[in-house]
Amino acid sequence: MKLGITTIQRDRAPWIKEWVAFHYLVGFRKFYIFTHVCKDDTEGVLAGLKKSFDIEILPTNEPDKPQIKSYQYSCDNFLKAVDWMAFIDCDEFLFPTSGDSMEIGLKKFTNKKISALGVYWVCFGSSGYIQEPSGLIIENYKKRARDGYENNRHIKSILRGGQNATCLDAHLFQTDLGTFDENLRPITYGWTDYEPTYDTFRINHYVCQSRSYYLNFKKYAGSAGVDRGYIRPESWWKEVDVNDLVDNSMDKFIGLLKDILKSI
Repeated sequence: MKLGITTIQRDRAPWIKEWVAFHYLVGFRKFYIFTHVCKDDTEGVLAGLKKSFDIEILPTNEPDKPQIKSYQYSCDNFLKAVDWMAFIDCDEFLFPTSGDSMEIGLKKFTNKKISALGVYWVCFGSSGYIQEPSGLIIENYKKRARDGYENNRHIKSILRGGQNATCLDAHLFQTDLGTFDENLRPITYGWTDYEPTYDTFRINHYVCQSRSYYLNFKKYAGSAGVDRGYIRPESWWKEVDVNDLVDNSMDKFIGLLKDILKSI
């Protein structure tokens, strides 16, 4: 089974190695990475990573809805090259919660009459960091919102390969057979009324990182789904910086991930 992943990234040079290596670790082998008006060395880091991973680097300076347009381009040009394609952001880490790889989990859905799977978020806060710490995101940021936190009802999509699909927004695609969650409940919007479950898959969403990251970058980074001029207000930070529980879901990956990073 060939698994692909599409993302749009902006100024993620300090963290892009971790993101690529982590998703390689859980089973993705084709990477389609759109770089959106990057001012740092994101593209240079990715060029170096191409020596170890199968990466397509796709620069874009699209000012209007760059994420939707990039995702649509990936659907039109790359979806037929894989069996499943995940569409996630640079601060999202998708992984299997049962089994050792994404492939094992996806095999359960091979014969189901669905076009896409919706995987629920688990949203993480700043873990109290004022300055951005060195080291791995998945090792540093271990505090998350409580169970039942509303934003966890968001999904991101894994599309079956070899089909036609239309990107509706960052979360959902229009497809022939529709999108369903891991319980085969139908999904028609990127935020659902269902209680999220994580029996097969999960996305850890490191939505805000540190306070300094918000003030110096995230606040002015724009929105890949809307436009580059969007400024996140202080109310956004207060909404997403939720640190109710300690979460060790990533501990099983940390050692293996460090081994991969050392090898490249």
